[in-house]
Amino acid sequence: MPKTTLASIDPTEEFPFAVDDYLLHLVVAIYQFRDSRIDGALRALGLNVSRYRVLGVLERFGASTMTELSNFTAMQRTTLTRIADQLVAAGWVERHAEARDRRHVVLDLTDKGRETHAKALGLVLNLNHRLMDSVPEHERRSAARVLMQVVDNLAPNRLARDGIIHFSREGLGRDSAPT
Repeated sequence: MPKTTLASIDPTEEFPFAVDDYLLHLVVAIYQFRDSRIDGALRALGLNVSRYRVLGVLERFGASTMTELSNFTAMQRTTLTRIADQLVAAGWVERHAEARDRRHVVLDLTDKGRETHAKALGLVLNLNHRLMDSVPEHERRSAARVLMQVVDNLAPNRLARDGIIHFSREGLGRDSAPT
């Protein structure tokens, strides 16, 4: 029986392999390189990318459930539980039971968490600006629209999709913070 070889080939030879595969290859590389840089910049604050992302969601939306954090960060809930433990231990976040259902945990920023996030945000925005500065805005917007479609195709459910694409509580069907 002849051996079948699967290959990803760009018929125009512009890219090393088919454009769909190459685009996703680049997304993964950008994710790895950027997160490594951000981790290095945040280390002095006692943060890493994952902790920073959770602080960012809490700063933007206020008290949030673990499900909301999962939808906004695209992180698994088990990973978020570990991160929440670290943030609570550092004094950046407080953990409460939700008033409507005490089985649900709500996380909220402390003043110390807000201060730390503000410092971290400055570092991340500066890095993002340096990374994207040479790319014209119309190309950045076009790339964002393409990636939104990929998220739409890939997200495991509507809430996960809307949490990432719309990054709003309204996108999740909630217009107020947990009580």
